[in-house]
Amino acid sequence: MMTFAQLLGSMRFAISMLAFVGIASIIGTILKQNEPYESYIIKFGQFWFNHFEILNLYNVYQAIWFIAILLFLIASTSYCIYQNTPGFIRDIKDFNVSIQEKSLQLMKYSYQVQLSQDNFDSEEQRLKRLGFKVRCNKKTDAMILSAKKGHFQKLGYFFTHLAIIVISVGGLMDANLWFIAQERLGIKNIESRDLPLSQIPQSSQLDEKNAAFRANVLLTEGEIQDVAILPLRDGYLVQDLPFRIALKDFNIKHYSTGQPKSFESDVIIVDKKTGQQSQHNLSVNKPLTVNGISIYQSDFQDGGSTLDLKVWDLASQDNFYSMKSEVFKVNELAYQDQKFTLEFDDFRAFNVLELEDKGKKSNKNVGPSFVYKMRNASGQAVEYQNYQLPMKIDGDYYFMSGMRESQQDEYKYLKIPADSDLSIEGFMIFKNLFYSKDEIKQSINTIVKTNQSDVFSDQALFKKSLDDIYQTFISKGYSGIAEIITQNIPEDQQTAVANTYIKIIFLMGANLINQYNLKFPENPYFQFDNMNRFIQDALNSLSDRSFYGANIYLELSDFQQIQASGFQLTKAPGKPWVYLGSIFLVIGIFCMIYIQETRLWIIKKTNQRYGTIAFATNRDHIDYEIFTKNTMKGLGYKSYEKFNSKKS
Repeated sequence: MMTFAQLLGSMRFAISMLAFVGIASIIGTILKQNEPYESYIIKFGQFWFNHFEILNLYNVYQAIWFIAILLFLIASTSYCIYQNTPGFIRDIKDFNVSIQEKSLQLMKYSYQVQLSQDNFDSEEQRLKRLGFKVRCNKKTDAMILSAKKGHFQKLGYFFTHLAIIVISVGGLMDANLWFIAQERLGIKNIESRDLPLSQIPQSSQLDEKNAAFRANVLLTEGEIQDVAILPLRDGYLVQDLPFRIALKDFNIKHYSTGQPKSFESDVIIVDKKTGQQSQHNLSVNKPLTVNGISIYQSDFQDGGSTLDLKVWDLASQDNFYSMKSEVFKVNELAYQDQKFTLEFDDFRAFNVLELEDKGKKSNKNVGPSFVYKMRNASGQAVEYQNYQLPMKIDGDYYFMSGMRESQQDEYKYLKIPADSDLSIEGFMIFKNLFYSKDEIKQSINTIVKTNQSDVFSDQALFKKSLDDIYQTFISKGYSGIAEIITQNIPEDQQTAVANTYIKIIFLMGANLINQYNLKFPENPYFQFDNMNRFIQDALNSLSDRSFYGANIYLELSDFQQIQASGFQLTKAPGKPWVYLGSIFLVIGIFCMIYIQETRLWIIKKTNQRYGTIAFATNRDHIDYEIFTKNTMKGLGYKSYEKFNSKKS
């Protein structure tokens, strides 16, 4: 049975550990580490999220199994070096000057040569000029020259193994073993509650002496902070910093499409102990190192932009009312005897989307947008994303409002047609007219008057039918119309009846706009070349309320953007060791690949005209025989014959 020492010294075991480290590193690179658990649930679903959490794949480099693999890899590689290094040293020093002539003649590259009349001293000098190290052994009946070069090739083994050890030690140093031990002992705990900094318990705070961390700081202009947030699993820790960092100014440049081109921050660093201040400029890939902590410009976010909103009820003729809010702020809203909260999560002044217009796709900046959640009293929320400016789609302009019930879902968009003034006012006027009892009554009367015939001899019944169609539409949209037709109309007549109902609803809308244009002929909202398209789009928007959730639409009328700069603060004591290990690895690979070890022996017996010369190498290749012949020419051997070969 294999002993533990034999297992550690086994090449298979070392390769297995190295393969596991490689796989874990790939996972840690592909799968972004220490993200909020909600983002992993959205990405993988609850089933796979639970399995990946058990394996601790969201924090691979601090996982117990990964640390154990590194420890075994260090132990195995160290034992290999301990076992094999003495042999390598002996092999480098050994010239094997006692080798027998018969052994040389059995080598692949061995030759019989006609020796010169010079003594071995001249041949020794020639070998040294060719880059060989030489040893001479003089016997009573023979003289042996042993030479070699490239013997440092064996150092490649040593340096590659040493590189693995040094890099693994660096990985362990960055894994913050001290914190892991404190967490296991219950001294430190991950905080999962959303608490103000002043209320975070000491057990969830890390002091300045913490060995290694990767934390985040988000600052708005003028804000100063002396702690960083370290995201970990389903919560966070607060990392105390040896300095204060303040954001003086944040600048962002955009391409013509609106895509961010570059962003940078002017920061002020204040040392806590000395009070000394220094100003620096940070940009992507240009970090700043202070007290062993590297500060990277990582991203930018909204820092609490103020939003001026108009609140519209899409299911009534009520006009809007104004609301002021801020990103990360919660507003309360009462609607139809229900209480809601509006949670504003994000604001973006630029949004680059791929839009298709008349069959052509292109990236365009569609202007500002904001994201909010509308949460009812029971805690259920629907997320919305509203755009301030209309987007051109298939030749017409629409205000887009996306909604989804969970972050796993794709947005479903409510398309509100822009009026001829490219504003949303025309649609809201149409909406108010459509929900006005007086206006819709007048529209129905107009339809009745213009469609008098024997078919509609009973005008009262005709009006009631039209009103029923109207009531169904405003309560359930076109889907409600389709439901009634399916339940009450024979299948062979359903298409014709559906077309009739749709035409009736369209006529109601057309009459409403005609009546409005007669009252206000100078209005800028309904001056279309193709009014029918706007009317149908407006009716589609009113119908689509069925999937939109609450009948509340928030229009962004104005904003004041406040940007926040995101920094990543990294303390990595193992980084120099990883760099050193990488250098060792490069040296080791260079030695093993580009240095070829060559050994050479020359035996000359006393009073004999011919002698034996033999070559040996650790890496035979097609050009090596050419090398041996060139070497013999360099030694002055003009006549030679290969053993077991007639070719000379």
